Amino acid sequence: MSTSPALHRKVAQHLKERIESGLIEPGSRMPSERVLAEQFDVSRVTVRQALKDLEASGLVTVVSGARWVRGQSAVPTAPPRAGEPDAESIEEGATGLVSFSDLAAANGLTSTSKVLKSLTRPSSLDEADLLGVAPGAPLFELVRLRHLDGIPTLIDFSLIPDALVPGLSKVDFTTASLYATLTERYGLHAVRADCVIEARGASAEIAENLGLPPGGPVLGIDQTTFDENHRVIQWCRSVYRGDRYRFRAALQGQAGRPYTTAEPAGRSTAPHIARLYP
Repeated sequence: MSTSPALHRKVAQHLKERIESGLIEPGSRMPSERVLAEQFDVSRVTVRQALKDLEASGLVTVVSGARWVRGQSAVPTAPPRAGEPDAESIEEGATGLVSFSDLAAANGLTSTSKVLKSLTRPSSLDEADLLGVAPGAPLFELVRLRHLDGIPTLIDFSLIPDALVPGLSKVDFTTASLYATLTERYGLHAVRADCVIEARGASAEIAENLGLPPGGPVLGIDQTTFDENHRVIQWCRSVYRGDRYRFRAALQGQAGRPYTTAEPAGRSTAPHIARLYP
């Protein structure tokens, strides 16, 4: 397989012809990047750039931060973005809460999990404060190593008040979805999450699990998740390989509003961002 500016333009032209001929109907999902790469015998980077060209022409759009869908019209949208992730990486956009497995599937990737820890134990003072429970109250702790197409990408550390999820430690999370289990088994719905995002150097343990050298670049996201009753149903820390994940946010300015030195001009104080949950 190969990649060049000429190749991505050829792929974009072929896809444009399929769209204009009606083979790909408005609103329908585009073939995955992997499928298109195999069809055209090019790299997924080339396919992604071709899709970005079509996005700029309004022929396709992105749904849930990752899934390519044929647009309803040919009205131009945003221009292509530079610095796309590599073929085995994943990007999350400003579209709301999206599960890791769904985001992977939308990128044509297969997600798998290795459970590193799954147990019920007493909460510490700090953990009790994070979860809004009494110190020493039991909590469920789940630590998973997540893979994309067999490549270690994320370590997720989750804490959940045990009173909300009795028996959760008996679930096999090598295959089960945490949020699907919370919804289907316990009636807990994640409706909002507060996040803090920070670039870090990987500890020796995290680096070993993610296949990085100690101190290698990782993106850490601490998240507190709430249900419709404003209860904390989960606190988690997600640590991503810096070369396998990219987080994208939309920042919107407020015309006519004075900005302080703590608020750079052109950015609102509460940008609309999305968060991938495990």
